[in-house]
Amino acid sequence: MNMEYVQTVLVQIPAAKLDAALKPDGLLGELETHRSIASTRSGFRGMRVTRSANPEGDALVVVETRWASNNELADYSTQEPNVASIAAAHRDEVVPNSLQVHRMQAPGAGGASSADAARVYDRLALALFVPIGVLAFALLVIYGLSRIYLALPSSAATPLAAGIALGVLGIAAYFATHPTVPRWQIVGVFVVVLGTLAIGGTAAAVYDEGHHTVKQPEAAASPPAGATPGGAPSGNAIQITAKNIKFDKTTLTAAAGDVTIQFNNADNAIPHNFAVYKSDSGPTDEIKHTDIAAGPVVQTLQLTLEKGTYFFDCQVHPAQMSGKLIVE
Repeated sequence: MNMEYVQTVLVQIPAAKLDAALKPDGLLGELETHRSIASTRSGFRGMRVTRSANPEGDALVVVETRWASNNELADYSTQEPNVASIAAAHRDEVVPNSLQVHRMQAPGAGGASSADAARVYDRLALALFVPIGVLAFALLVIYGLSRIYLALPSSAATPLAAGIALGVLGIAAYFATHPTVPRWQIVGVFVVVLGTLAIGGTAAAVYDEGHHTVKQPEAAASPPAGATPGGAPSGNAIQITAKNIKFDKTTLTAAAGDVTIQFNNADNAIPHNFAVYKSDSGPTDEIKHTDIAAGPVVQTLQLTLEKGTYFFDCQVHPAQMSGKLIVE
């Protein structure tokens, strides 16, 4: 059966105020004007204004608006102007405390209407567009959060995650305690979330672009006479690469004095650094380290070392990435 959702507004007008209410700027005049405004609202099916014919006593005015769905009636009820707000604005023309608002469900007119066809179309469209929309929303959330988390220092990641969790719980609690939520509020939540993620993700991407510059490899020069092609860099320089969360070498050798270590983080979007220690006892014996940065990125560490055995690691992944530096 085709059902309609009806809002019925009742109000009494004193006989002495009836002429004023019938004027174009009076209550009844504005209700007639409102009919054309209401007809532009989604789901509107009709409006009827009736009043009692008693010329001597108070006139009872009954205004019915009919809607295709309960949500569309809820949207109309929460957005002004509506019949109830118009009646409240003309309180000087009505009997005090006579305004009543009722909502009910009733059988609609027989036969299929354009509103019914629109509802069928909406249901078919939802079956296609809702999954696509949910997937697109999830991808945007994942991308935006990933860019933001990569740009944040590790100390800020936990507070951000806690804030997001509290926000999700707050929104869920609001919707759970409001069974009928106007459509504009739902759309507003999605717009705010997507806008925040878009701004945060864009800012994080710009930050990464400016701070994690990838150095392009220089063209290999022809080795001088007597040099071995493919050997270690000339002078007291060392190269080491991080790939798949491990170093490509676990033992490095250098001559005493000024030492240059070129650290290449080849792990895409994974943060690493290179730290050197006097012993294997940990951070208390640290000599120097590079900044923690997500790859791909190339960094250089300048040291002055005496003969002896030193130790190195990645301070982000010390258990998987460590080794010895022997200075002769």
